[in-house]
Amino acid sequence: MFNLVPATLHAQKTPPQDPSTYMHVHAPFAQTLVDSVKAHHDDIVKLGIHAVPPGETDNVIIANITRSKNGKKSSAGDLKKLATGEPTAVRVEKDQIFDLLIPMTDASGGDLGGGFVVMEVPFSKANNEQEALKIGVAIRDEIQARIPNKAALYQP
Repeated sequence: MFNLVPATLHAQKTPPQDPSTYMHVHAPFAQTLVDSVKAHHDDIVKLGIHAVPPGETDNVIIANITRSKNGKKSSAGDLKKLATGEPTAVRVEKDQIFDLLIPMTDASGGDLGGGFVVMEVPFSKANNEQEALKIGVAIRDEIQARIPNKAALYQP
């Protein structure tokens, strides 16, 4: 069902990535989706979409409510979680949030190039990982229902 990461694995925070690990990404539709969905959800703190842009080989953030993160290469830890094909939730005590990673497709189940959505659900909105994942999967479903295909993410 859901892959729950043991509490001991969330303790290590990935250090900031070097600027050389960013690439230029232009995904206006994806950014519009992130902005509009986040505006209607007070049950999440952060929201971003990762994928491999057309013509590229690296999985990166293509849209994020914090625009300065766009183009940042996905971490090895995130790619390892994505490889399981299952949604994950990690309890982060110091930030009082559940850190979620949920694989994502387009509306018809088509590949987005390693697509996944990340978000944070505050402890005030979910009592445990299962509740956080329920919120996250519903938001992921809302986003992917609006994506007709991979190419659409990169269109105005």
